[in-house]
Amino acid sequence: MGVVHYLFHASVWYAGKCYLADLFVDPAVRRRGVATAMIEWVARDAEEQGFPGLYWNTLEDAPARALYDQVGRLNPGLIHYSYRR
Repeated sequence: MGVVHYLFHASVWYAGKCYLADLFVDPAVRRRGVATAMIEWVARDAEEQGFPGLYWNTLEDAPARALYDQVGRLNPGLIHYSYRR
């Protein structure tokens, strides 16, 4: 039905963080609340483990943005950098 990968890590300025690295829901069961339930489960697990700051990244034009806009808070002005080799 679905799979989610996430990890806990320390933060220099805040309480522990939880990074939701990957979320996939089988296309046959999308738009039935599965992704929302998975995000809510991760948020509860992170809180229980002492890592309450759940966050994730996505592409600007990702179809899942509609869901993320409902369950998350957009951080305008945040710029993501990747090391250039």
